[in-house]
Amino acid sequence: MKLTVIGPGRAGTAIHQHACHAGLACTLGRTVTGVCDVVLIAVPDAAVADVAQAIPVGPLVGMLSGSVPLSALAPHAHAFVMHPMQTIQPDRDDLQLTGCAAGITSTDVATAATASELARLLGMNPVPVAEELRPLPHIASVFASNLLLPSLVSAMQVLAAAGLDEQREEILGPLVRRAVDNALAEGTTAAATGPVARGDLATVQLHRRRLRRVNAQLDRAYALLSTALLPLVPPTAAASVAPGLGPDA
Repeated sequence: MKLTVIGPGRAGTAIHQHACHAGLACTLGRTVTGVCDVVLIAVPDAAVADVAQAIPVGPLVGMLSGSVPLSALAPHAHAFVMHPMQTIQPDRDDLQLTGCAAGITSTDVATAATASELARLLGMNPVPVAEELRPLPHIASVFASNLLLPSLVSAMQVLAAAGLDEQREEILGPLVRRAVDNALAEGTTAAATGPVARGDLATVQLHRRRLRRVNAQLDRAYALLSTALLPLVPPTAAASVAPGLGPDA
């Protein structure tokens, strides 16, 4: 399989690294040069349609976007999406996509099979996603990665205020990993722990008083995230702590 990746950014570079590691004939650039079997578009969402239209008809054409409609790959009759559900950091030499899920959507069964095989060759696990259900897996990925960051950064800022910044991995690593493992094992019925789950208004109020002395934005983050937790705790606990989560509490 000869692969061309269009878009030498973070995602395109990562795909190219995986392809080379797998022994695939792969080129990385901004246009299609030469003959290839598959073209994979790895550009910002707003540019996908224009890039697709500039590709000569012939090879299979795919994209990495988790939210752009499959129709954006017109005029290519055999097209697909291969959406890596993983965070990708720039300027890294390791194979960042190994073991992650890749959402596969395609125009036809044969193209789906090729896209799934390509995902496997690149070290990812293909997961079929119906076009009408996109971009729900992308939204789930945002919740599970991007939207975790404010909470984690807030935790590290609080540790830094306590003079424990250098111990952040030692302190937070086991806690975060256990919380994630428990949530994934229990699913949408995962049980919350901590002062909000216990209905401990006094502790919530103490936390907020101390946070205001450190950084008002951290207090706001604590209140917003704790409010988001309320539907996941027993109603009596939620009712107990809710008065302590308002902007004037």
